[in-house]
Amino acid sequence: PVSTASPLVEHFFRHEYGRLVALLTRDLGVRHLELAEDVVQSALSRALVAWPRSGTPADPSAWLYRTAKNLAIDTLRRQRRQFELTSGDEERSSTPGDTRFELPRFETEIGDETLRLLFLCCHPAITVDAQVALALKMVSGFGVQEIAQGLLVTTSNIEKRLSRAKEKLRQQPTAWIELDSAQVHERLDAVLSTIYLIFNEGYATTQGESPIRRDLCDEAIRLAKMLAAHPTCNTPAADALVAVLLLHAARFDGRQGPDGSIVLLAQQDRQQWNGDLLREAMTFAARAARGTELSRYHLEAAIAWEHCRAPNFESTDWRRIADYYRLLSQQHPSPMIQLNAAVAISYADGIEAGRQRLLQIADADRRRLRPWWDCCLAQLHERLGQQDLAISHWRDALALALSPSQQHLIRQHLQRLNAEGRA
Repeated sequence: PVSTASPLVEHFFRHEYGRLVALLTRDLGVRHLELAEDVVQSALSRALVAWPRSGTPADPSAWLYRTAKNLAIDTLRRQRRQFELTSGDEERSSTPGDTRFELPRFETEIGDETLRLLFLCCHPAITVDAQVALALKMVSGFGVQEIAQGLLVTTSNIEKRLSRAKEKLRQQPTAWIELDSAQVHERLDAVLSTIYLIFNEGYATTQGESPIRRDLCDEAIRLAKMLAAHPTCNTPAADALVAVLLLHAARFDGRQGPDGSIVLLAQQDRQQWNGDLLREAMTFAARAARGTELSRYHLEAAIAWEHCRAPNFESTDWRRIADYYRLLSQQHPSPMIQLNAAVAISYADGIEAGRQRLLQIADADRRRLRPWWDCCLAQLHERLGQQDLAISHWRDALALALSPSQQHLIRQHLQRLNAEGRA
């Protein structure tokens, strides 16, 4: 029975976690952010036990909220009793739970608790890298390891970021509850980055059997569209981000094989790509073209569109894509952009040029990119006809692969090369 309920609870974890934490943070105050997170997790654990036994409630979200809130109230009552037992009368006027906070509200209220929680996590008192980590944890319920893999850092680094970020929030006065337009724009870049990372984890998941977690991608698209629709947040960068996410989502059906495995771009059936999403993406891309702003999302949308507009892999305009990556590397340098740029250069300027660019990536960045760095190098050696070197790098990649979908893809390449070697 528990296994029957597990997928449903997991569904509510991914879809309701951030909203429930946001609602409870509104009720309990920002100083109790960690308590809100803990009781939501406890409520979901209780659902795994209660729902198989007594049936799924008519309104599962309301059940989870009531259970979590009751757990929070019980915890605060215990803390109050303990405080009163250990403190003198003169201290009792400041017992735990007395100070109330609300989540920041926009000048024109969006009315979405999850989006409001995102802006709370992106408070300027918190460093940008910690903002993103906190938002991924609080809004999407990512585990520490998932966040570390998504941001290409260690788990201990993420734990420190989260601890510092929560402490900073607890120290903030109430003056920042109301967000004006300037404050919204001050946090907008971090919010956009977080939504982008939520989508990335769904697009190339590091967890589970499936290579795509569409629930995370759908949630990222929903949040991005809400930002783009809001009068204060509707910037060209927000529209460009929606375009990027829709262009990638349009290719999902072609990117996953009948057995659930990853299908690389060169082998994808482009007839399976979603034309409606492509057309919607271009609507947002046209809106993003207003003004003179050129964000990283504009460039990434341009790259994604070059792939989508090509009738087949061979006719892709790799020269233009390589130029876009050059601009992107200047504006937003990152190890993953360097990796993708090397692949584009291998098609635009020749395989050896791409291989040299790949080898130029610094050792520290290379370690953060593995196993994808090894996969790219293996493919380049294949294209050069150097099968033994390709097999060696595929084996290195397999030893470092984290998710079953990554491992399956790498084994497919190894099996094919080994079969060709025996033929």
